Amino acid sequence: MIREPRSAASVMRLQFHDCFVNGCDGSVLLDDTPAMLGEKLALSNINSLRSFEVIDQVKDALENICPETVSCADIVIMAARDAVALSGGPYWEVKLGRKDSLYASQEDSNNIMPSPRANATTLINLFKQFNLTARDLVALSGSHSIGKARCFSIVYRLYNQSGHQSGTGKPDPAIDPAYRDKLYKLCPLGGDGNV
Repeated sequence: MIREPRSAASVMRLQFHDCFVNGCDGSVLLDDTPAMLGEKLALSNINSLRSFEVIDQVKDALENICPETVSCADIVIMAARDAVALSGGPYWEVKLGRKDSLYASQEDSNNIMPSPRANATTLINLFKQFNLTARDLVALSGSHSIGKARCFSIVYRLYNQSGHQSGTGKPDPAIDPAYRDKLYKLCPLGGDGNV
């Protein structure tokens, strides 16, 4: 977290994306094979999930000390828990013993994970399917971007890139006008999406 301040949010997001698709089984870590398209390149993950190297480094260190003992699935959970605690959030005990999946499904990830452009109603209904509340949704969504969000994740709402209002170029009317004006200055149309 010292070298990369966003790593706490990245690790938490990695854990959520692993658990939301077929359970907390480490499947999000699996690379594509000729026989399997993994979750790393699913629509909600490609070019956005990070911190795989954190899990790899922890796994390598653990394998040197106690080979074939701690699963990657457990490492993802503990890393997310520690990221929360190191960010000033609560610390909790983690039950261990998860098994690593040998299979990942890009199709399942594409069908289950919400679009970054999903509206609140869609997200609330999706979370209900997993017995999660609107409060859970807010907590999990907020942890995706502790202290930072990039322009590419909001410009579609500012400049109608989602097709809302039939391509009129108007902003999402749900955005508070004063806040929207601040966002226009931070994220001009055609500007750097990484800001």
